[in-house]
Amino acid sequence: MKDRPNVVLVFMDDMGYGDMGAMGGTVVKTPRMDSVAENGITFRHMYSAAPVCTPSRAALMTGRYAQRVGLPRVIFPHEGEGLSGYERTVPEVLKTRGYRTAGYGKWHLGCRPEHNPTRHGFDDFFGLLYSNDMDPVHLYDGEKPVQKEVEQAELTKQYTDRAIEFIERGGDDPFFVYLAHTMPHIPLHVEEGFRGTSRGGTYGDTIECIDFHLGRILDRLEELGLAEDTLVIVTSDNGPWFEGSTGGLRGRKIDTWEGGIRMPFVAQWPARIPAGSVCDEPACFIDLLPTLAGLTGAELPADRPIDGIDIGPALTGGPMPEREALYFFHHWTLNALRQGRWKLHVDRNPQPDRRELPQLFDLETDPGEAYNVANLEPEVMARLTELATSFAAEITAQRVEAEGRAAGRCA
Repeated sequence: MKDRPNVVLVFMDDMGYGDMGAMGGTVVKTPRMDSVAENGITFRHMYSAAPVCTPSRAALMTGRYAQRVGLPRVIFPHEGEGLSGYERTVPEVLKTRGYRTAGYGKWHLGCRPEHNPTRHGFDDFFGLLYSNDMDPVHLYDGEKPVQKEVEQAELTKQYTDRAIEFIERGGDDPFFVYLAHTMPHIPLHVEEGFRGTSRGGTYGDTIECIDFHLGRILDRLEELGLAEDTLVIVTSDNGPWFEGSTGGLRGRKIDTWEGGIRMPFVAQWPARIPAGSVCDEPACFIDLLPTLAGLTGAELPADRPIDGIDIGPALTGGPMPEREALYFFHHWTLNALRQGRWKLHVDRNPQPDRRELPQLFDLETDPGEAYNVANLEPEVMARLTELATSFAAEITAQRVEAEGRAAGRCA
C-alpha cells in the first residue's frame, strides 16, 4: 500500500440525494456509482456547506465556510469576485506532498485570470468557468477559451477523456483529479447514445451518462493497476433544482432544509476502506481538505481558521471524530446548524416566515423535518442557540475583510 493515495473526486452539479441507487434511489440507474459504495463506504449524512454552487465549491476547495472566503452566494460572469490568492486549496495542499493535480469541468469560483484553476494549484484545467445557464458559455483549456460554441451534450465525455489521459500519464507521483461535471444542471444536455434511455427523463439520462463515464475511469484504474491505491469519491454540490429526487428530504436547492444540503456521497479505496461500510454521523465538504491532508501527510495552513475536521478515521471504517457543530448559511445569514441528531433552524432565506422560527428537529426520528420539538427540548435549544449566536457573530466580524479579498481589494 502506498503512503499517498491517488484521489479522484467526481462532483455532480445539482444531483439529488435520491438520484443514486446507493442512497435508496430507484428511478435513475447508477450501477457504477453503486459499485463504489459496495466496494467502499456510504456516508448517509454528508452535507454540502451551502445549498448553491459557488459557496459549496469554495468550501470544498478550502476547508472553510464560504463566508470566510468571501464567496457566500452564486457569482456571475459580469462580476469581479472570485477565489482569492490568499486561500489555500486542496490541490495546493496536495502539491506540497508531490501530487500531480488536474481539474476538469465546472469551476464557478471566478473568471478573472487570477481566479483560474491553474492559479490555484491545478496543473491542468479543461472546462467551464461558470454554470452552463450563464452567458457566455465558453470552454477553457487552461487559461485560454478554446471553444465559444460549446456542444454541451459532449461535455461529460470530454471531461472524462481528459481525466483518463491525465491518469495515464503515469510516473511515480500520486495524482489528484477533480472531475466536476456540468450536468445535471439545467439546461440539460446529454450524449446521443443516452437520450431517452432513463425512466428519469432527460434529467435521468444525464446522470446515467455520467455513471457510464465514471465506469470508464474505474475500469481504467483497474487496467493500470491503480485501483487498490486510489481513493474515488462521488458526490454532488447541492440538492436538486427543478428536477431530481431528494430521497424524501424536505426542500431543494437554495434551501437549508435537508433536501438542499444533504448529499449523496460514496467512496472507495480498496487498500484502506472496508467494503460495504456505512457512516451515519454528520460530515461536510469542509472536511475534505483536512482529511486529505491527514491521509497524505500534508500540513494545513496554520494562519487561518480551517472549519473542517479530519474524518479519515470514519472514512476508513472507524469512529467519527468529535465536532462542535455544522453551520448552514444563506449568503451572510446563518440559517441552521446541526449537532449530532439535532438540527436548529434560526432563520430562513429567501422569503423567511419568522413566525415559525426557531425550529428544532430530531433528525434521527424525523429526517423529513416535519415536527418542531423546540418546546420539548429546552436544554438543547439553549445550547444550540448559544452556538448559533456565537458563530454568526464570528463570521460577521470577518465579513469586510473576506469580501475585500474576494473582490481583489486586499491581499
